[in-house]
Amino acid sequence: MCPTTSALTLDRSVQAGPVHVPVQVCRGAGWPDEVTSTLRQMGADRLVVLTDPSLPTALLARVLASLDSAAPTEVRWLTAGTRLPAEGLRAVPDGSALVALGGTRIVEAADRLVHADGTPPPLLRLPTTLRAMADAALSVAGRGGVAGAGPGTILVRDQLDFLETLDAWALRAGVCALVRDVLAVVPGSYDQVAARLRRDGHYDPGTLVSFLSLCVEVRSALLRYDPLETGPAMVLHYGRALARALRASTRPGAPPHGDAALLGLRVAARVARLSGLLDAAGEQAHTELVERAGGPSALLLGADAENVLAELVHGPTGRRLPRRRAARAGTDRVGMVLLDGLGTPHLERGRAVTPVGVDVLRAALEAFAPAPAGRTPGLGQGAGQGPGQDHSLMPLGRRAPESR
Repeated sequence: MCPTTSALTLDRSVQAGPVHVPVQVCRGAGWPDEVTSTLRQMGADRLVVLTDPSLPTALLARVLASLDSAAPTEVRWLTAGTRLPAEGLRAVPDGSALVALGGTRIVEAADRLVHADGTPPPLLRLPTTLRAMADAALSVAGRGGVAGAGPGTILVRDQLDFLETLDAWALRAGVCALVRDVLAVVPGSYDQVAARLRRDGHYDPGTLVSFLSLCVEVRSALLRYDPLETGPAMVLHYGRALARALRASTRPGAPPHGDAALLGLRVAARVARLSGLLDAAGEQAHTELVERAGGPSALLLGADAENVLAELVHGPTGRRLPRRRAARAGTDRVGMVLLDGLGTPHLERGRAVTPVGVDVLRAALEAFAPAPAGRTPGLGQGAGQGPGQDHSLMPLGRRAPESR
């Protein structure tokens, strides 16, 4: 439990198979002492902190001072654009606990640090971004699963005070996991969440707590019997492949991860519509929720749908595809999570992964191409007719479903 010195508290947990993950959402001036107390209760002889030197200096100094008062502390820096070192250097000392202090990249990287014998150390996650709090910090899939040594002890502490160091755009982009969860898992919360979303990204603490509470509930429901996210919890990957391709194909000047994720949800809805799965109302629901969150409505100016497509199919090799080449069975297809309707993932042979051909992907991406200078915005441009409003659209190669 968060001590009473915190002005705002939420104490929940995620049950991922046999692993119990306490999740504490706290706010208040007493957080340094509370973090120290939490670490002492873990009983570690020493601490290894994985963090990012780009974090605000004052925040880093205060957190590291708090950790050092709990046990001798070793700091390992993971700068932007770098990866963890070779396998032999990923070990942490026996008897030590691990602290992940940073955003999604740090949280995910910390999952790969282990003791010399391969067992994972006790882990305290201190996410510093809303996106990490609502998504990566709630997962156990990267900790080696529940077989063998298992993922070990995990505790998540979301300190809302950390978010005060972020710009409004970072908070705006941070709701991407919440928007995904509503569209793909809990559409019953659509109206409630839509009413609280703000395009400017200015959220009061109570609203942030309600957002995080919903994300924890979604994880708890999905991970209880699918901790590795390979079955029903695969729906948590909705829009992820598109988000990565959108971001990777527009460097330099790439959009924030959250903005790419929000746009990825809209493109995924368009793919499902073109495939004859999602109806017009379902796509329009995507459009409206992403717009309420302040997400982008088109690819960045100068972005190329063909580059995004190449990234999806071939990854970082960047080989562009011949414009008119048809997708052959088993080749040039991308496995994606798609929806039949809000909260209803499409299943192919019992799995929530659907192979999508390049023709459908190309058409979906081109719907969000920026309008040329001097022209009125059209598909995907916000004002005017967007993808979710195009009721005359016919799917490629499949008959459109009846309205659900």
